[in-house]
Amino acid sequence: MNARSASPADAEELARLHAHMVGADITGPWRDQLADHLRVRLGGHRLAAFVVDGPDDGLAACAIGVVHQGLPGPDHGGVFGQIQTVVTEERFRRRGYGRAVTDALIDWLTGRGCTLLNLTTSDAGKTLYASLGFTPNARAMRLMGTPYHRA
Repeated sequence: MNARSASPADAEELARLHAHMVGADITGPWRDQLADHLRVRLGGHRLAAFVVDGPDDGLAACAIGVVHQGLPGPDHGGVFGQIQTVVTEERFRRRGYGRAVTDALIDWLTGRGCTLLNLTTSDAGKTLYASLGFTPNARAMRLMGTPYHRA
């Protein structure tokens, strides 16, 4: 199974698949904003997506990732990758598409100097990511919303 590098022409389909993954309404201004973001940044040095084409005009699967520069740590060099999206259309699951796009994205991220890769997974994805060498990190937390105010 071969995954190909996504191009700006794939932005709408990538946004559709991402919306499907997060379980959100697949229409609306946020999806248009995501498609515009992808269209501008795909093919650059900090964002990439890999896809498997479906038999019709759409995509069967995709993986999207971003390169970040952080501080070096005791176990990484400070350049890390965030795997933002891995999704396979339900009718194409169990064919190796998710593994193919994730493998291609991992190769791209490590080729950009990433020595640490992070992702958030669903229960359905845990087996795949464990087989690729990912381990759980119980320390992750997040703060949502802006602006941040101290009481």
